[in-house]
Amino acid sequence: MRLAAFLRKKGDNGAIVSDIITHCEYTNKRALQDDIRLLRDEYKAEISYKRTIPPRYCLTYEGEFLLSLSLNIKDITALSLGLGMAVHFMPDFKEHCQSLWRKIAAIIPDAFISMGEWLANAVTVQFPVSGVKSLIFETVIDAVHDRQALEIEYISPYKDRQAKTHIISPYDLFFKAHSWYMTAGLDDEVLMFKLSRIQSIKARNDIEFVPPPQDYDPQTVRSSSFYVRYGELKHDVTLEIREPMASIISETPRHITQRITRIDPDTVELRLTVPELDELARWILSCSPHITVIKPKELRDKVCELAQQSINAQMVSRQEISAQR
Repeated sequence: MRLAAFLRKKGDNGAIVSDIITHCEYTNKRALQDDIRLLRDEYKAEISYKRTIPPRYCLTYEGEFLLSLSLNIKDITALSLGLGMAVHFMPDFKEHCQSLWRKIAAIIPDAFISMGEWLANAVTVQFPVSGVKSLIFETVIDAVHDRQALEIEYISPYKDRQAKTHIISPYDLFFKAHSWYMTAGLDDEVLMFKLSRIQSIKARNDIEFVPPPQDYDPQTVRSSSFYVRYGELKHDVTLEIREPMASIISETPRHITQRITRIDPDTVELRLTVPELDELARWILSCSPHITVIKPKELRDKVCELAQQSINAQMVSRQEISAQR
């Protein structure tokens, strides 16, 4: 394990044999060669020997390595909880999560296992998650990691709802608002793509990966949208929010620019700056009648328009039901 960790730390250049022997406290080269053979044969590690001056060993693949950890009951509980939630947010990883837990459970005391499983089973996650095909998720992960261009067939519900083919350069992957999203470069823009809307995906090694703009910051992208819209923060918004929504909004941060001020025991004022207003208007309508738009007028008009559309749709449905009766 010390040998694997030392080679890992040295990276692609590898480690000089004499340095390995000194660091890992081998008594001779034969003991080092025995451990290298063990890592290769038993744990499928790929270790190459470079006939440089001086000679080096280089770790190119760690294989199925052993863990040497000092875990307490809280560590095990946290691991059990995390694996349980991971299955909910990434259903296609269920088998891998269960396999990892079985491996950990095989080497820890029964009391630790029972405590971790008890608390994990007490957590009921009902948060809806948009489905993503396993191949798509894994292909995106690999492409983001390897900085590789992708060809995707994508359907957007906001336009003509027709599948279109795009060549993109994926930059980041994150979960927000019930779904997995990818940020990617397309035609000199950084755009959002919802993974559940990707119909097909293919890695394109023959197309050059376009790096993100110099000012691209993944953390800012993840945090700068009220839900998932990304772009310049240009719309200053002021909302008056009444109970019970006032307390709910105060409990959970919604945006990196938000400022909440308590006006009276039953009302708070929420100020924030967002890249666009459409998704915010839909959210405000979903919280009615507890939110009033103070500014801008454009946002207030959008909320009123959505409300009227909702009323019209309900009236039509009511008339159709009456006619059927």
